Amino acid sequence: MTDPIKAHCPRCDGERNCEIHGYFKVVWRDEQSTVSGRDDHQLLQCKGCSTVFYQLTSSSSENVDYWQDPTAGEIHQDTSYEITTYPAPDRKDAKPDWVWSLAKIDPPLHEILTETYTAHDGGSYFLASLGLRTAFDRATTILKIDPGETLEGKIKKLHEGGFIGETEAMTLGTVADAGNAAAPRGWSPTAEHFETLLSTLEHFIYRTVMNDKKALAMKDAIPPRHLRPKRAKKAEA
Repeated sequence: MTDPIKAHCPRCDGERNCEIHGYFKVVWRDEQSTVSGRDDHQLLQCKGCSTVFYQLTSSSSENVDYWQDPTAGEIHQDTSYEITTYPAPDRKDAKPDWVWSLAKIDPPLHEILTETYTAHDGGSYFLASLGLRTAFDRATTILKIDPGETLEGKIKKLHEGGFIGETEAMTLGTVADAGNAAAPRGWSPTAEHFETLLSTLEHFIYRTVMNDKKALAMKDAIPPRHLRPKRAKKAEA
């Protein structure tokens, strides 16, 4: 068994002990320029939060640091390493921690939200707005609402099914309509407006998708209730 290594966990956003679940080394050389290098590909799992992530460690003969021994005056060189992880560490307060757990419940919705946060972090509110609408559509599909329904139809069924109240129906309608406006009309919300839309969708998904799934899982774990034995009939006098 391979010994754990230190690596930067994207969820913990810090160096953690990690198990190595996969490793592949690529050594390369450019014959024309005589530049050579090495790429180490690793599939890692954080021993703290159990997050699985990919790490690439790259080095080349061109990427070296030189330093001089102050006593002997000799020149030395050390290889510099470029380390890349995927997914990249989250920007602080950018993505709620529960989004990581969403990958186990519904991988497509997790991927949609992850790309939405990436667009958000890059200031691309146009693309992020499209992500909001796509995430909303995926969430309603998880809740067994026909994907072919119109926006108004989905909102109505959510309300009738008891998933949302009247006020949330109006705010979610705004979230979905923002995505509609971004696609054909080229509309993009301001940063402040987008934060409001994002917060609305986060609360909806957390309450209806995350919590409901957790409740169902907990229900399955509860042992069944034992039936009480029927009382014997009193003997007839």
